[in-house]
Amino acid sequence: MEHMVQVEKRERNSSIELLRIAALLVIFWMHGSGNATDNETGICLSIFAETIGNMGVSCFILITGYFGLRLDVKKLIKLDLMLVFYCWIGLFFQQFWGADLGMETQLTYIFPVIGKRSWYFTCYFVLAFLSPFLNEMIEKIGRMRLKQLIITMLVIFSGVTTVCFFDFMDDGGKGIAHMIMLYLIGRYIGLYWQDKKPKTGKLAGIFAATLFVNFGLNLALYFVTGSVQNRFARDCTLFTITEAVCAFLIFRNFHFENKLVNAVAKHVPAIFIMEWTIRGITWHYVIPYLEWVDRTWYVPLMFAIGALLIVVGTVIDCLRILLLGWLENLLGDRIYAAGCAVKRKFIKA
Repeated sequence: MEHMVQVEKRERNSSIELLRIAALLVIFWMHGSGNATDNETGICLSIFAETIGNMGVSCFILITGYFGLRLDVKKLIKLDLMLVFYCWIGLFFQQFWGADLGMETQLTYIFPVIGKRSWYFTCYFVLAFLSPFLNEMIEKIGRMRLKQLIITMLVIFSGVTTVCFFDFMDDGGKGIAHMIMLYLIGRYIGLYWQDKKPKTGKLAGIFAATLFVNFGLNLALYFVTGSVQNRFARDCTLFTITEAVCAFLIFRNFHFENKLVNAVAKHVPAIFIMEWTIRGITWHYVIPYLEWVDRTWYVPLMFAIGALLIVVGTVIDCLRILLLGWLENLLGDRIYAAGCAVKRKFIKA
């Protein structure tokens, strides 16, 4: 996402900003379609949504790597404050709706980053603190060694998982190892493929073929085992990574500027963290869509619901910034200043 300062300043490309929004949409579609298990058509569509949706977070990380990160503690503090704000509101609604949450789950709402309320944001913070070392390493080892490192990581963390199902990290690609690997791929493209523009038609063909094989294998796995597993669609498989890289390169090929796209893309992190709260509000008070989970059109409806969540989330976050942005900035600056003061005392000691 875009809460970190870029290592290299590049002209803002609304096409890449549009990819952020598109990636969020397919993630929401995947999340909403996961409970469509009451009929064969719904199951097949759900498997397809999972196949394409799991590439969404990988696209986020590729974009982050492409532009690069520079550790900015003050912005991380403000990002954390935003996460806390929405997670506390989410906890309030869960309690209001009578959800039976254990203490451990409640703590994930109270401390969203260290509690891993969202694995993405937890790993993102880790990546941010590692970024100075990663960037220095990338600079020093050069193009060939970086390429060799990426290939080695792909074989270990993705190739073995794809072919043998065995996952060395046992996290399905939802962990820091996968995030670092994709960050390195993004940096490689940003540093060494800046002038290399593969043809969009060729990229689209590779994307479609990979998606088709990925979907077909997961579908075959369902028919053989009788259960939806989507093992080939996990974040860490070569299929998902290939889809994400192709999607990123396709969007990068189209350069345009659009103020509305750029404006919505700025709110993607906030919309992402408040997804389940908005879903709950939508289901309880607007559209009781869970009552239609056995309908064949339920999964397509979930795509429309995903778009609705993005629109509603954008409006909510605009209101947060308008009404409470000053307080977030004030708290962020004071927490940062206090941290710097403590740091200076330790250095003097």
